[in-house]
Amino acid sequence: MSLIYFASGDSHANIEYQTISSTATEANLEQSERLHDRISKAQFQKLYERFKSAPDQVVGCGDLRRMLEDVDISFSDFTYTRLFLKINQNHDFMIDWNEFVSYLIFGFQDEDPSSQKESLIMPISTAPVVRKTEHRSAVCCITLLKVKSDQTPLEDITESTNYSFGGEDSPENSGMWVTASHEGQLRFWSAHMEPLRSAVSESIHLKVPTWILALQALSDVSIVCTSSTERELRFHETIASTFTLRMVIRSLPFAVYCMSYAFYNNGKTHSRLVLGDYAGNVRILSYSPYLRGPFQAKPGAALVELTWADVLRGRIPLLIPKEYINLHNELISCVYYSLHMNTLFASAEYRNTKKYRGRCPGLIMVSNEDRNNFRIPLGVSVFYVSEVKNILVTGGPDTFVRIWDVYISSEPSAILTGHNGGIVAVFVQPEENKVYSVDYHKIIKVWDLQEHTLLQTYGELVRIIHPSEMDIKYYYHSHLRELMVAGRKLIQIKCCPRVRVDLTDGNTHAAPVSVVLYNRLFRNIVTCGLDSYIIVWDPWTGRRKIIMKNCHTKMIYGETIDIEITAACFDPLEQFLLTGARDGSLKIWNYNNSVVVRNMSIQIDQEVTAVIWVVDRILAMGWDRQVTEFNDVGGEYGDPKKWAKFHTDDITCADVKLGEGVVTATYSGEIIFWKLETGQPYRRYNVMDPSKFIELKLTAEEEKLSRRTKRMSSLLGVNKRNTSLLSSKPDEIKDYGAKIPVSVQAVLFLQKRPMTKEHGSVFISLDTGIIQVYSHHQHGGYIKEFVAVHKVGDCVLTMATDRKNRFLYTGTAFGYIKVWHIINYCIPEEEKTHVCMPRLRLDFIFLRKEIFLTRAKRMVRNQPEPMLVSSYKGHLKAINSLRFINLPKIIFSGSHDYSCRLWTQGGRYLGTLGTVLPWSKLTPFERAGEENRAYRLPPDIKKVASSTTLKVISGIQHSFQVKRAKPTEEREDEGEVEDTGADMKNMFDRPLREPILGKHFALPGRSAIEQRIELDTAQLYVPIYSHLRVHPSEIMENLPMPPIISQLKGENYLDHYMPVVGKVDTSSSAINIREPIKVGRSRAGGTLRQAPRVSSSRDKPKTNSVLGMPRAGTSLGKSMANSAKAGVSSGYGRTNFAASRPRSYSPTSSISSHIKTGRKPDFSAGKAKAAWSSHKAKQVPTPAKAKPEFTLANTKPAVRRNKRDASPIKATTSTAKAQNKKP
Repeated sequence: MSLIYFASGDSHANIEYQTISSTATEANLEQSERLHDRISKAQFQKLYERFKSAPDQVVGCGDLRRMLEDVDISFSDFTYTRLFLKINQNHDFMIDWNEFVSYLIFGFQDEDPSSQKESLIMPISTAPVVRKTEHRSAVCCITLLKVKSDQTPLEDITESTNYSFGGEDSPENSGMWVTASHEGQLRFWSAHMEPLRSAVSESIHLKVPTWILALQALSDVSIVCTSSTERELRFHETIASTFTLRMVIRSLPFAVYCMSYAFYNNGKTHSRLVLGDYAGNVRILSYSPYLRGPFQAKPGAALVELTWADVLRGRIPLLIPKEYINLHNELISCVYYSLHMNTLFASAEYRNTKKYRGRCPGLIMVSNEDRNNFRIPLGVSVFYVSEVKNILVTGGPDTFVRIWDVYISSEPSAILTGHNGGIVAVFVQPEENKVYSVDYHKIIKVWDLQEHTLLQTYGELVRIIHPSEMDIKYYYHSHLRELMVAGRKLIQIKCCPRVRVDLTDGNTHAAPVSVVLYNRLFRNIVTCGLDSYIIVWDPWTGRRKIIMKNCHTKMIYGETIDIEITAACFDPLEQFLLTGARDGSLKIWNYNNSVVVRNMSIQIDQEVTAVIWVVDRILAMGWDRQVTEFNDVGGEYGDPKKWAKFHTDDITCADVKLGEGVVTATYSGEIIFWKLETGQPYRRYNVMDPSKFIELKLTAEEEKLSRRTKRMSSLLGVNKRNTSLLSSKPDEIKDYGAKIPVSVQAVLFLQKRPMTKEHGSVFISLDTGIIQVYSHHQHGGYIKEFVAVHKVGDCVLTMATDRKNRFLYTGTAFGYIKVWHIINYCIPEEEKTHVCMPRLRLDFIFLRKEIFLTRAKRMVRNQPEPMLVSSYKGHLKAINSLRFINLPKIIFSGSHDYSCRLWTQGGRYLGTLGTVLPWSKLTPFERAGEENRAYRLPPDIKKVASSTTLKVISGIQHSFQVKRAKPTEEREDEGEVEDTGADMKNMFDRPLREPILGKHFALPGRSAIEQRIELDTAQLYVPIYSHLRVHPSEIMENLPMPPIISQLKGENYLDHYMPVVGKVDTSSSAINIREPIKVGRSRAGGTLRQAPRVSSSRDKPKTNSVLGMPRAGTSLGKSMANSAKAGVSSGYGRTNFAASRPRSYSPTSSISSHIKTGRKPDFSAGKAKAAWSSHKAKQVPTPAKAKPEFTLANTKPAVRRNKRDASPIKATTSTAKAQNKKP
């Protein structure tokens, strides 16, 4: 809580204050007071001579204006006064030459882009991810199956950004890690270190176990290449989760120690595999990646085996070899090929200083047979080439990191010192201008590429990796900005990761933002955070102008600890900044040059919660429970003055009214009004009983309470702290009429309200979500109160108002920003003005009507004043500070989620200070957010926003047209309502048809006795249907199944079909199939006879299915229907077709086939039923003494008669089998 006001009647100071209070017209503000763009070198020389010739070499306000007009630099009165205040940094209203030059220098520094590069957090700030490698031994090499190449053609290079939309983190774009151990075991990992599969690379001829030396991924052809001590190169295919050996190159002259691979994404340039061996030779295999080049799968050639001599002879035409023999005298330590420069880089270590005497070519660059030697003592272990910056970074055993111009090999452009061991890994982030280096002792150092300064030393790897592990492998993922460290463990370290703009717009601070201020003189925003940072922002361009780190520090056991900034304010002329910290220290800053002017303190280890700077005096309040007064910067520094200690608890907030008084409030709900001139209290209240008069006299209990030791409130919450105190001593606050006190979170003085009993001039925010209004008059007091939140547990933490006190802006603990119309609230009736509601609805979309009353409106529907004109969720966490800029009508809020966001008065989102996205066009002279367009939402708010928040922030309200429901009779006459699809406006257009529950349900009747619903609210969640009466369910009675259904259920559907070999006659029906002639054999053997042909289709009954059921229109169908009706009367609707079926009814011949001679006929139940379902067309005679030929066409149904029942019964399966056994 912090504000600035004047307490004296100094006319000179009042004139200056009116200058910076933005009371001038908009036309006067159009002219900028910036002097840097209007002064030339000749004018500058003339001004210097004028300053030297002035008395005492200082000039006043009028003298400086005449000097500027003499060199043709003129300003308006208002603009020139602002310029003079900016130049006058000594507060003496006299300017010397040093002040004038300092103002120009600081102005030019604001335009320096280097002020934007300093990051709020360290490049490596997140905890590393560690997991086991699942290898039997330590990982000896690691590579990445990339999706995109690190090298890009010159014409495709675009400006790199520091943010991403999340696509780089997707599995499709991240690639796949491959690790290998010496015994030949390979493991595949996802980009987020999830194990995928494992494989083995071993020699196919030698029986001895392999020993892997190097591993390289050929990403554009999906090949993984391994080199081993057998002097082999094994190329494994990894397409579709396979690991197949595709090619083996044996009998290399020397074993390959290191490999590198270069390719383009477009596939138009030859890819190159670079091999460095133990003898100092470098070999290059180049090929075209089109159709996977030499690794294309061909039928009949699953594995290609050849020697290196065969490769040189051109056995594989698609593989083009090239050799550089004896490029180095020692083994090749690192190789790289740049496609952009068409250049080969190869390095080696020369540790034998007696042999080479420091004249060793540590790195050789080969381009078109031209060689450049980068001579480095002890050689080069690792290097990194950045084609974007045209630089080369090398590291070796001499512990130095050298930065070279890639085209100048005579001497390095910079040497970075600081490592205590040999360099084992280096890489560059060109878009961040950072160089990372890792030494033998596992220490990572981050360097600035332009300033050549050390930014961070990261030693977490020493703790994670065992000291005995020395052979550690490093690989940098340029797209994910992650460093992979492999040994016995896999360690993933994020190195300055990109901002995910699909999740957040970025952060303003590295910790929660505690105070936000607007400087009307310099027109910039100052933010202070719990990270002990003070940052100056230009809200019109979104640029960061000045950043001050480690503002408040404390030495604890020899270590410097940052102290959180909890309060801040400006001086009356807004040239200096006053900050208060958690340890009780206060500092005065000239924040334009980051210089501390003065150090002060209220009491050791007592948090400063509010600071106020009035003319000639500084007031500081905090956990010492009293007001401490300091002299101004211009006066003499003396001992601070302590005001009377009337508070019995820690002071949480304070505010001041210009020339009238100060109000302070505490955790226990005490409110005391003080005279600003004398520092004496004149009224005292308690928020729990605001109408009660409390005498300004310390009772014995309060004196005893004030002498008690301050409790450890910094470790506990506000409510918990008060509750614990009251539980221990409940009688100490019995004067206030309650056991649990209500704390005050914020206070606000309305500067335009007069000091009368009828005018509510002080707003008090409580932790219960209520805002109380008081009059600070001596005979005034509590007037009214209203609910300022719409969620249980929420409360207002900060309040602000505009210059004319028309609106009240509140920020809550749940992140909501609310705007209240208070122009007619708590004032006499004769002073109230007319409110133009159409104008308010144009300015605040929240007031426009909706179909359903939203939650924020439901809370205030019975609360006519003050009117809630806007409500939306601005942050995910609590809003700690809120301010308002009058002329452009901009609200900016600082939150516990590390961000400071700008909003229009109507609620449109303008941006977050510190974002990586482009900034909106803003100006201090025009109102922001006037254009009618859809505004974007913060990504984090978009995921949790309600309908009200979406409407207010975006500025778009979907219109719904509700039609009155028509009576049921009219709707039935009109017929069915047309389906309008997915149109939103017709979502609620059609009411439900009557009856809503259908014809099978009925609502229970209303009981004569009123039944009261009692819900159990003891649990966290209330089951809303638990009060309904539930009837016990009964077991449903199953009706007996008819016998005909039971019999059909046991049949097999496939028994009705036989293989058809005949031809289909397309001219007749679909079931008229001509069957082939079957040849039958007699049982005696030898005699073959032809089976009779089935009758034609004209003799068949008319059917309507392939099962042979008669059609409804035929006589047979009518007889069956009559018999079915007759059978319904008996049993459960059972129909006996056997009694009414004619004798000539035979199976359908079109779907039957003859049974081969020599096999017994099948009289199963299914075929017997099929035989009964069709009409017999013709009787075929059977010759004597010969086995009859059974077909489905001439088989009679097997019928038996029961002695007790004369009705025929179908033959069962057992009966049919018994008949088949008869000769």
